[in-house]
Amino acid sequence: MTTKATIRNSIAVAAVTIAALAGFAPAANAAKPATTKVIIEPESRSFFGYVKSRKLSCKDGRKVVLFEQLGATQDPRNDTRVVSDIAQANNDGYQWNMGNPGLEPGMLYYARATRIPGCKPANSVTMAAQE
Repeated sequence: MTTKATIRNSIAVAAVTIAALAGFAPAANAAKPATTKVIIEPESRSFFGYVKSRKLSCKDGRKVVLFEQLGATQDPRNDTRVVSDIAQANNDGYQWNMGNPGLEPGMLYYARATRIPGCKPANSVTMAAQE
């Protein structure tokens, strides 16, 4: 094989390899779970809020669990599950509402959107229940 033929073959192999790798990049990004954000708002002895994400499936119909925070930091494995709701379209967002579970004023709570396929879980900030 001549030197020119070797160079042409090397260039062809490199071009095919680059094209193949470029084809995998979008698939790899599509497989990454979408980020989610949970907003929490206090109301009398309860909370409501919104689930936000760039993917509709990560916010519409998303389960949100309200936890009572027992320690200094959020720990969904050990904190007390209080109540849950499903986020639904409401005006310009996807709202969840815990109704009126009669939460203890001053106690600390946070909301968590559970992990689902294609979507990362997310926690809200911790807030104290209000009278």
